Amino acid sequence: MQIILRFLYTILFLGINLNISAQNNAWIDMFSYLKVKHLQTTDTKIYAQSDNAFFIYDLNGGDIKKLSSINGLSGDDISNFYYHQNLKKLFVFHTGGLIEIVDEQFKVFKSPELYYNSFIPTEKKVLNDIFPYNNELFLATKYGVSIYNLERNEYGDTYYFNNGTDYAQVYSVAIFEQNIYVATNAGLYQADVNANLIDQSVWTKISLDIWTKLAVFNQTLIGVKGQEILQIDNQNFQTLINFNEPVKSLNINEFLNVRLAHQINVYDTGFVLQQSIQDNILPNEQFYDVIDTHNYIYIGTKKHGILKFALGQTAYESIHPDSPLSNHAYAVDARNGILWLAYGDLAGFNPYPIYKEGLSSYQNNGWINIPYDDFQISDVCYVKINPTNTNEVYFGSPKNGLIRVKDNQIDQIFNQTNSPLQMFANDGVRVFGIDFDSENNLWVSQRARPSLLKHKPDDTWETVSLASVLANDNDYHGFSDLKVDENNNVWLGTEYFGVIGYKPSTNQIINHKDGLQTSAYPLVKTIAFDQNNIMWVGNNEGLRILSNPDNLFDNPNIEFKPIKIVYEDAVQLLMEGQDITKIKVDGANNKWIATLGSGVYYFSQDGTKTIYHFTKENSPLPSNDIYDVAIDGSNGKVYFATLQGLVGYKGFATDGGDDLSDVYAFPNPANEKEHEFVTIRGLMKDVNVKIVDVEGNLVYETTSKGGSIKWDLTAFGKYKVASGVYIALITNDDGSLTQTTKILVIK
Repeated sequence: MQIILRFLYTILFLGINLNISAQNNAWIDMFSYLKVKHLQTTDTKIYAQSDNAFFIYDLNGGDIKKLSSINGLSGDDISNFYYHQNLKKLFVFHTGGLIEIVDEQFKVFKSPELYYNSFIPTEKKVLNDIFPYNNELFLATKYGVSIYNLERNEYGDTYYFNNGTDYAQVYSVAIFEQNIYVATNAGLYQADVNANLIDQSVWTKISLDIWTKLAVFNQTLIGVKGQEILQIDNQNFQTLINFNEPVKSLNINEFLNVRLAHQINVYDTGFVLQQSIQDNILPNEQFYDVIDTHNYIYIGTKKHGILKFALGQTAYESIHPDSPLSNHAYAVDARNGILWLAYGDLAGFNPYPIYKEGLSSYQNNGWINIPYDDFQISDVCYVKINPTNTNEVYFGSPKNGLIRVKDNQIDQIFNQTNSPLQMFANDGVRVFGIDFDSENNLWVSQRARPSLLKHKPDDTWETVSLASVLANDNDYHGFSDLKVDENNNVWLGTEYFGVIGYKPSTNQIINHKDGLQTSAYPLVKTIAFDQNNIMWVGNNEGLRILSNPDNLFDNPNIEFKPIKIVYEDAVQLLMEGQDITKIKVDGANNKWIATLGSGVYYFSQDGTKTIYHFTKENSPLPSNDIYDVAIDGSNGKVYFATLQGLVGYKGFATDGGDDLSDVYAFPNPANEKEHEFVTIRGLMKDVNVKIVDVEGNLVYETTSKGGSIKWDLTAFGKYKVASGVYIALITNDDGSLTQTTKILVIK
């Protein structure tokens, strides 16, 4: 027997205004919009949903606008959406239950009742289909049918159906001629839409079969059952179209658009086929959704955004914002305005499941993509731009070896056939961390013997045996990170042995884990060296540092130390218990520390002050799991790689230059009501910066740690300075180089 329950939300919720705002100029949208899962058209626009964002295509002018976490969306995966033309609002339904309502100004309001509802399991808070009726949306979900009021932005009743052991999943819902039809995995139900739907006796199961889609087309109720599309007339069914394969989905506009496994069929109101489009028009393409308007067909695809066809024509146009290949961002590097992005993934040191996404680069204000099909290399998890030649980039794959890109083209793939790299257990060449030393040698680690290799600029190789510290092959599964310090010593992060150090000048090899953490096997995930040559180590349990790590080669009794901070009158250990994935040092010697579960932290030079703590709840980060961080020292931009997409942050800290010829201040003029800081860029490292008023009174003084400093528009932090002209006097340590720049401050 069916069970129909009523769940009336009593929270009178009118929406939370999330004011991250569309004017969030500190963040950069670098999401991929190539995968289009759902489409909806209005008279003038097409709304296209990607993984966790949208783009809106203007049918008249062809303009494209993006809508993502940069504008205030949560960044969570999207189940479905609905745009209400009269209300001019976009209703976004996320996996997990959160609803976001976006107005015409891209202000985002949140409706979290279902999200916080503990009665419904999280895995069932997935929206399968939407049917608009009057001022309500009937939502077909994995747990039942919920009614959402569009004017009040709140839930009404929810109806549950029983499939014998659990609440039935609802695939689709439709209302036709005052009857409501509900397609579930327990059969097809019908009731009078004006009846008391709480009363189970008003419902009739009219079919025991599984129906996956209901819709109204040309004043006819139709449904999908397996490989058939049928007309539903009360309890009578008539086959309209029979295919030789299951129907994946259908969409109704002026035409009936049917998606099969590998093609789209378009039918007129008489169910006569007008056009068929195969997905093999592009290699390894997959169709997700299809709509039509004004005699054009628009198909949402896996790799090419929207494909636009004139009805009856084979020529097509690809529509999407300029994008990277995927939102599965795992590894990133940036230098001199060039960014490279890779899409692998590692479960510990295991490259499975395999990711075949290719490579992407952002340069000259646009994306360059190298699809997987162009070079057939999977699971690229490490990326390093050559510091002396940004046209050359190396990538490490724990499945396929070492890849070199030159001038944006695949130049060489190093594996067991052309290098000392070796296969691991006949299951691929497992390259892990890579890094350059000051002589432009690329150091490479692999899970095979020899474990450490040096690739020279002339394409010759040297190998280093680590057998003295890794006696057995079972001692290690790979290396989580590889970094070269200022003395050209090579350091590797391991699963069981803390850090391994190799000193080329003396051929010494050590491993050290004393003081790293309390557990028996601290998994070192990341290593970084700051401008004072202090080693910062992050693992799955927290953070440790070591001053003068070169001393480890002569004194094995040195221990890694925690950073102690005082919080609420208690001494605590910085980042204790955090799962740290990446540590990066910027031009000001401050530290970006990424985590799994807690977003990313920005700490002062010694770690005792938290400058920023970005999470998906207080910033445009689409996830609190950050897998990589890249800092472009030429412009201060910081990039955060997550499996929900890549975002950028406009940081201020740049690398120090060679002279003072490019010094400038921004914003200039600075309005105290609008600007919190003025940044002075183009500095050398360790220059003295004095800021004085026109009468020569000193209001601020500091020493640069990199290529930029920030002034908070105060006189030594005591009070805001008056309106007027201020002069920054810049001098290097011996006085041989000087520079000035003027700053206008207005109230």
